[in-house]
Parts: sequence; structure tokens; C-alpha cells
Amino acid sequence: GFGSSFVPQPKSPCHFLLVAMAKSKNHTGNNQVYKNHRNGIKKTRRPKKMSMQGMNCKFVRNQAFAKRGMNCTPEEKEQRLVAQKEAQKKMEEKKVVERASRLKELEEEKAKPKK
Repeated sequence: GFGSSFVPQPKSPCHFLLVAMAKSKNHTGNNQVYKNHRNGIKKTRRPKKMSMQGMNCKFVRNQAFAKRGMNCTPEEKEQRLVAQKEAQKKMEEKKVVERASRLKELEEEKAKPKK
């Protein structure tokens, strides 16, 4: 019944045959190679665009705006090139002036007597 306790039966002489033996074989790859090659092993497809997931979102936004800013007509492109060359000339002149002033400072330092 419900309250009765389980009473174990005495072990028979053939008890060792009834006990499940330890498993020796855990895994086999017997048919797997055949199954894999039935449809062919394919190379993974390379994405056309690199994923922006996990990138700095500020950078991604700025990059998108910069790409849109690059789109322009040939006339605008020429104007931009002219402006760029002018800016380059200004920078070169500025560099020359800075180098001259720096050399002058160094010469003055050399001319000063050391204490």
C-alpha cells in the first residue's frame, strides 16, 4: 500500500547478468563524413559590406555623413581641388616661417653664455 516500505528481494545466482555493464563506446563518427559530403562542403560566403556592429556609433554616423559629403558635381570637385591647393600653399609658407623662427631661437640659445 501507500505506507508500506520497499523490501529488497534476495539476490539470485544470476544477479550479475541482470546488472547493466559499463559502456565502453561513447562516440563514433562512423557515418558523419558521408552525410557531410552528400551536399558538399561549401565555403562560407564573404559579406559584401563589413558589419558596423560593435563599432563606435559616433564614428559610424560621422563616416556616413562624410561619404555623403564626398558626392558632388565635377565643377564642385574642381573648386574643392583649387581650395585644397591654396590651403596647402598657406601651410607650406607657415611651416617655412616657423622653421626659420625656430632656427633663430636655437642660434640665440647657443649664443647665450652658459651659467
